[in-house]
Amino acid sequence: MMIKELDIKISYKCNNACVFCLNKEKRKYSDNFELIKKTVEKFAEKGVEKLIISGGEPLISKNIFDLLVLGKQKGIKFFEIQTNGRMFYYENIVRKLKDFGNVGFLVSFHFPTNELYKKYCQSEGFFQVISGLKNLIKHNHYFTINTVIMKQNIPYLESILRILKKLGINKNIQYRFIDGKNVINDYKEFVPRYSECLPFIKKVIEKNRDMGIALKEFPFCVLKKSFRKTAKLFFINHERFNLCAYGEMLTTKEIISTQFIFPKCNKCLYKLKCLGVRKEYIDIYGAKEFNAIIK
Repeated sequence: MMIKELDIKISYKCNNACVFCLNKEKRKYSDNFELIKKTVEKFAEKGVEKLIISGGEPLISKNIFDLLVLGKQKGIKFFEIQTNGRMFYYENIVRKLKDFGNVGFLVSFHFPTNELYKKYCQSEGFFQVISGLKNLIKHNHYFTINTVIMKQNIPYLESILRILKKLGINKNIQYRFIDGKNVINDYKEFVPRYSECLPFIKKVIEKNRDMGIALKEFPFCVLKKSFRKTAKLFFINHERFNLCAYGEMLTTKEIISTQFIFPKCNKCLYKLKCLGVRKEYIDIYGAKEFNAIIK
């Protein structure tokens, strides 16, 4: 049974300007910390056990530590901060976060070189992230590496893993398929077909099976039966609520209904567990790759 989760977009401000960012069009929205506090209090009373803090870049928000304090006071047991990792360069922040106990991190790591990082994240943050990961390890923090799969980094997946291994990171890694909504004008430049990228991904995962690499936002039907058995798959958490920085509250069901399509899925064994396919993908590439899994 999955625990109840609340995902708070604390701010859409960011110290990167990634060209493929899911939320880049929302940076204009101002923070409303009073609404955030009220929402956390309300959902803590309803039994939410995990608070996910995302953005933007949460760790540049002036309210990040106040939000953690509030969550602890209201009895929330677990916290996850989704971050680009640059602020971990500052060891005092890493030490301070340790004081809050059950705080884990989802750290973005999409490219293996400073040059690629500068080109697509549009900042000088690459070496800060490397130093930040070292600080997380030094202070024994729990974290997961998130690599967004896009055409620009598919050839470098092995290189990314080599860097992570060199840092001592050998587990808790996920591949998340690119959203694509905010690169709609250059969709085919960034977003691969599943059939195009999966042979590379399968090769990388099977070569590094001991790392337990997980797949997120990959429709289960595009994975061959043997790969579904060996790959670590994400299932939908229907007990998750999402507060955007501009005040809109969305349930998992509402997000799925507005952003995803289920082509040929009515009889699929995984219909209630799989997110389906993003609408933009179907509009541009069609639905030929997808078929219901019936046995």
